Amino acid sequence: MSEEFADAFGDEEEQSPAGEHSQAEPEPELVYSNAVEFFADLLAQSYVREVNEGAASAWCSEWYKHPEALIRMEAIWRAWEHLRLEPALGVSTWWLNHADPHMRILMDKEGPFKKCAYDGHKTPAPGKTALPHKTPEAGIFD
Repeated sequence: MSEEFADAFGDEEEQSPAGEHSQAEPEPELVYSNAVEFFADLLAQSYVREVNEGAASAWCSEWYKHPEALIRMEAIWRAWEHLRLEPALGVSTWWLNHADPHMRILMDKEGPFKKCAYDGHKTPAPGKTALPHKTPEAGIFD
């Protein structure tokens, strides 16, 4: 995953207040080492449909170069790694609450791949990669 998004997922080791590692159960081993591997091996194979050039859905084969797509795919992958371990409803919960909503947004004709849908990947224009933002006045959130 891109380093710019690493903090959004809290990848740093959690430590107890005394600075020692907690004695919780060990984390389950991941099936996939990253979101790109997860996408190529599992998710892409699960979404079999026409995209681009007149289709109802848009996609970019270089999706990982789009910040929105990368962070959404990271979220989809991490949710899958967690929910795959839930025996009863984990996979269904993952589809309904994670994969389908994110993929619906990613594949929308007006979504992040709008410019890529007909001629292949288009790098977003400089200055057009993020929503406009102004820093709020001091004290507004105190």
